[in-house]
Amino acid sequence: MNLFRKVPFKFGEKDYEIRVYFDDTGINVLAFLNNHPANGYRHLVKTPGRCNVKELLEKYDVGELIEICREEIARGHWERLSGVIRECEFRDRT
Repeated sequence: MNLFRKVPFKFGEKDYEIRVYFDDTGINVLAFLNNHPANGYRHLVKTPGRCNVKELLEKYDVGELIEICREEIARGHWERLSGVIRECEFRDRT
């Protein structure tokens, strides 16, 4: 994956970064915290094999996908989902 753009933002006391990556088959947009993925969400755009993805990124504004990543952090989506996942894991072990 090639890095196309980094967008820093702060939420609470933490400094996050939204990164936009691409390769020959698509675009990945995800949030990072301390240089590690901030949550389990990835926004993937699959493209046809004959599409020049870097050219696509230069023409298409991925701002909406970046904003979705920010909102997931601000609204605590992952924290709620990971709590349910932990409950399922605990229940499955007993």
